[in-house]
Amino acid sequence: MKTIFTQVRIVVLLIFLQYPFVQVLSQNNCGDALERAETLFDQGVIEEIPALLQGCIRDGFSREEKIRAQKLIILSYLFDNRMYDAESKMESFLRTNPEYQLEPDDPSEFASLFSSYRTFPFLSLGLYTGGNLSSATMLEQFGPYNPGVNEVSYSITHPEYQIGISFNIFLSNSFELNLETVYTKTSFSYRNLQYGFIETSRKESHNRLDFPVSFTYDFPGEKLKPYLRLGASYGLILNAYGDYKRNNINSSDDMAGTVESLGIDISDRRNPDVIAAMVGTGLKYKIPRGHLFLDLRYHYGLTELVKPETRWDPEIVFPFYQADEDFQIDYLTFSFGFRYSFFKSKKL
Repeated sequence: MKTIFTQVRIVVLLIFLQYPFVQVLSQNNCGDALERAETLFDQGVIEEIPALLQGCIRDGFSREEKIRAQKLIILSYLFDNRMYDAESKMESFLRTNPEYQLEPDDPSEFASLFSSYRTFPFLSLGLYTGGNLSSATMLEQFGPYNPGVNEVSYSITHPEYQIGISFNIFLSNSFELNLETVYTKTSFSYRNLQYGFIETSRKESHNRLDFPVSFTYDFPGEKLKPYLRLGASYGLILNAYGDYKRNNINSSDDMAGTVESLGIDISDRRNPDVIAAMVGTGLKYKIPRGHLFLDLRYHYGLTELVKPETRWDPEIVFPFYQADEDFQIDYLTFSFGFRYSFFKSKKL
């Protein structure tokens, strides 16, 4: 029994060791077949060419050899007046080489048939990531103080991030409809100096799912294409947190000291729906079957984020001397990513 198992292992090992040599031999045979087919074509013996090359097209040619072989089969069908087979083979050629560009030495018969088809991308899928900077615009101020003696300001904290996927529909060679889903984190800071000696502040951060819808226009270009974007975005706040602080900056006062609390969950005090107008620009770099891109957008907030009924929360008002002001968020995003295009060929 051991002898049988040993013999089986030896046979399997020999087959495994021989596979690279068989593969190389197959490639050499296919290379010879291609040279033979090109010689036959030059001699006008075209009937044998498709059968000679078909097996190697499936497995055995490099990409360049496969293109040469496919073009040779198409030409042999054209010269043999087999138009249906030539068109069928051209459609197969365009499926595997949708971005093929005619070369100066392509025969006129092949070029004529090729030009009778339009190959175009009809959609693309993208993946991108990047950063954002956000701030807020106050619409109306509230608080347990005299608003006339306050100095209120908003500021950018530090870059946050977003990760998104895009579904892009080509409406023409220049216009696209873009549908996206983006996970976004934004943050901003609020500061209020009351009566010249009480400083209150809040750092607020949001985690959202954004659903931008936009149209883009591509300017002409070969490798590099600049574009413009116009659209809108709906966002759903998943959660919101605030770091609250009150500081009496007059150290000689009896009320001197700092009150601070980090990471307070304020999700129930924010409207979950965030709507923004969007404009942008970017640059695409052409790669096989897709693009690399850089994208810059500005989102202008259109919705108030504070729920009025939660404005006077005593857990915030008394220790931090703050009541939520009405505000909206604006933010700037910068992203980079990759898009893969799907093509379709059409007879003109």
